[in-house]
Amino acid sequence: MLGVFAGVGAAGLAGCSVTSSDDPKSTVRLGLIAPLAGGPNKPVGADLEHGVKLYLQMRDGMMSGHPIELIIEEEGDTVESGIKALESLHSKEVAAVIGIANPDLLPSVRDLVEKNRVPLLAAHGSSADMSSAIYIWRTAFVNNEPGQAVGLHLRAQGAQSVALVSIDDKFGQDVIRGFQDRNSRAVMTEWLNPAIKAEPGAFASAAARVKNSGASDLFCWVPATHIVSFLTALRSAGFNGRVFAPGLSSESLTMQQLDAAQGLYTAMQYSSDLSNPSNRAFSAQFQAEHRRSPTAFAVAAYDAAAVVDSAIALCLDETITPTLLNQQISSVGQVVSPRGNWQFTQGRTPQQRWYLRQIRLDGTIWSNTLIGDLATLG
Repeated sequence: MLGVFAGVGAAGLAGCSVTSSDDPKSTVRLGLIAPLAGGPNKPVGADLEHGVKLYLQMRDGMMSGHPIELIIEEEGDTVESGIKALESLHSKEVAAVIGIANPDLLPSVRDLVEKNRVPLLAAHGSSADMSSAIYIWRTAFVNNEPGQAVGLHLRAQGAQSVALVSIDDKFGQDVIRGFQDRNSRAVMTEWLNPAIKAEPGAFASAAARVKNSGASDLFCWVPATHIVSFLTALRSAGFNGRVFAPGLSSESLTMQQLDAAQGLYTAMQYSSDLSNPSNRAFSAQFQAEHRRSPTAFAVAAYDAAAVVDSAIALCLDETITPTLLNQQISSVGQVVSPRGNWQFTQGRTPQQRWYLRQIRLDGTIWSNTLIGDLATLG
């Protein structure tokens, strides 16, 4: 029976949830924390909101027979503003919280979440060094996994020489360490100032070193705001090898930017052209709503909502409380998702498949096109 409830509450397929012909069930308050007003994380925040709202829309605003009251708080761009937003949601007696786009915020709210005992389903990447917490669940990925996936892929291909270039921030350190844990073929490692400007000239010296290293392939972490400038510098330096990056480097690019970044390979746990029933339904609805392909950010938030739905179903007729909901999340089991089926590990992170994509034409449209599987990690 638990398997049946988990399958019904999970994301995907027909989008139905457990309902009852009896009197309406109690309303459940669900919190969403995301940067929606502006700033560098706004594209992520917007898709976190889209993912949760789409899940509810496809189920008439219900989760397992309970009407859902979605309460949204502005995350802002600083750790301080994010903490205040989470405190506000806790004060409004939400049963669970979904979101967080700022990669520096999650470790900073760990103790707050554990103290108030309200489950948080973090729907963006999280540090590999962050210790597990009873009330924190991560539905996106761990930051070292893109590096692990590409490292395994290039090792299996027998790539003889790989250059590593990364912005020297926490995400970059996690990503490069992940690659090095799975692949020892790096011939150089170049760390870039986090304050580097998004212009080709700023990357000229690093690009020249990559070219002169003799590397046949490059794995890099450069954010989406800088990736076009970085690739332009590489081409100007005469580097003709393959360039691999975490999916975050291309996930929020505009059509014009995708054109300029054509050929870039990325590792991500989702691709909008995955062929499974859940993704076909999700992707079609997302494109109808937003006139563009969905992102992994939207899927992680959509799946977080699915996990909450499944946990509510497992509560049966008991009063929905944060503590009970957190207990039932651990029993959700496999999530049927647009990204492909996945489940939580003991560390409360997804065990999931990673995909290789390349920016190329899909008909007349530039997109992150699925190439194949990379690895199952978690």
